Amino acid sequence: MKAKKEKKITRIEPVRTTQFLEKTQIRRVCAYCRVSTDSEHQKNSFEVQVAYYSHLIGEHNNWIFSGIYADEARSGTRMDGRDEFLKMMRDCRHGQHDYIITKSVTRFARNTVDSIQAIRELKALGIGVYFEKERVDTLSEKSEQLLTILSSIAQGESENTSTNVRWSVVRRFQNGTFIISEPAYGYCKDPDGNLIIEPKEAAVVRRIFEAYLGGMGSYAIARSLQEERIPTSRKSNGWQEGSVKEILKNPVYEGDLLLQKTCTTEGVPFRKKRNHGELPQYLIRDNHEPIISREEAEAVRKLCAYRKEQQCVENTEVYQNRYAFSSRIRCGVCGSTFRRQKIYIGKPYEKVLWCCHKHIQDRKACGQKAIREDDIQCLFTRMWNRLAGNYEEILIPLLAGLKAVPRDPKQEKEIGELSHQIEELRKQSHMLRQVLVDGNIGSAVFIERRNQLDSELETAIHRRQLLEEDQFFEQEIMQTEYLLTIFRSRPARMEDYDEEAFLMIIDHVTVYPEKRVQFCLKNGLELEESLEEGDMADGRN
Repeated sequence: MKAKKEKKITRIEPVRTTQFLEKTQIRRVCAYCRVSTDSEHQKNSFEVQVAYYSHLIGEHNNWIFSGIYADEARSGTRMDGRDEFLKMMRDCRHGQHDYIITKSVTRFARNTVDSIQAIRELKALGIGVYFEKERVDTLSEKSEQLLTILSSIAQGESENTSTNVRWSVVRRFQNGTFIISEPAYGYCKDPDGNLIIEPKEAAVVRRIFEAYLGGMGSYAIARSLQEERIPTSRKSNGWQEGSVKEILKNPVYEGDLLLQKTCTTEGVPFRKKRNHGELPQYLIRDNHEPIISREEAEAVRKLCAYRKEQQCVENTEVYQNRYAFSSRIRCGVCGSTFRRQKIYIGKPYEKVLWCCHKHIQDRKACGQKAIREDDIQCLFTRMWNRLAGNYEEILIPLLAGLKAVPRDPKQEKEIGELSHQIEELRKQSHMLRQVLVDGNIGSAVFIERRNQLDSELETAIHRRQLLEEDQFFEQEIMQTEYLLTIFRSRPARMEDYDEEAFLMIIDHVTVYPEKRVQFCLKNGLELEESLEEGDMADGRN
């Protein structure tokens, strides 16, 4: 049997490694430092870090200073926005550095994924990172496992800090001590952080509300402001339709402050987004001096809702309230709602009628006759003009009478007590979560107690809602003030039927025999109109 011939193996040293070792005898070293807030103390820390690394790199004979990258007031949880860090990575890809020195893993990045990804890319380029606090060199063996652990800890610390900050902010929301950093357009802050009116901007805000109530759309308002070169809000790039809409919707202009309109995601990278109901919001009523009245604000909200509804009609094939009169016309004989019908379809004299639903099904069940749509429009126009010419004589005494009606003190007291109970239950719920996080309570006990608190909270909220709904005169007062605002902002006389005006002031219409029509306004006031002989001259029946 032939003996195996011994293989001759020659080791060939890798050229790249040899060149790298020769090259790294003299290292081009840069430093990266970062401060995470805008405070004066951290700014001093930033200056100290720059001076420290300049001196440290200069002390080593085999280190050549190749630059310092410093992000001031940048978060470590996201790479985007850290301009200097991204610039350092680009320079490393272009071969300008051999080594990076930084204070700690938390200064480099608090996002585990980004941290490990950056370190791996730098290692592939033959560039090491030295973390002074942890005494870790990424070019050493087993460094990645250790760095993964340290980066995870840093990310956890960042998330805990964010949670604590959010909790602190929410607490200030709840007790009304939160001070906003950037006042809304139309306001500025006094030395104590309170909102005060900025006269020039407030005049623009009033103009926007008046123009919108007068019939202009948000796009037309923005265009007129832009054409006149009126200064815009501090962070806006010119007047846009969206910025006008934001002003019209913001309760700050009626004296209220809505907190937590935006929220931040819990996990890194932290991102700010608009709060669409994911978290509770906090409304502080009568927080500061208003620029516009509550009645004007309510009128704008209803007008916005109407215009949005009209857009939905145009874009939706199936829509229950497709017409202004849908579900708003009632039969004065049987109480049923009216349905829309067309007669003489396709003919030049095609007409639209509204007829009692029960009459359509069975004429013997209800003898109410149909009424033409243009008749209702004509009667509404007449009613509007009569009311618009005498609205102060009618609505102001009505408003005074409603306000004179005494409220139920027991009901008011119970509502206050329920509000206090709801606030306390929410506090207890938050404290219970904190106890669970601290490990001082078992999961089973936590779930049992949490379910109990949720049940009590739901009961209290439901009871308060019922009591508030019972305060009927409050709604009548608000709607009467709303009607006063409408008539003050609209022309005194209506030449032709205005559908928008109908929807703004009318709750429903009741049609009686002999074409008597009763308009019920949104404050409960009922006004009746009838078709007269002159209206019948064209042969209507």
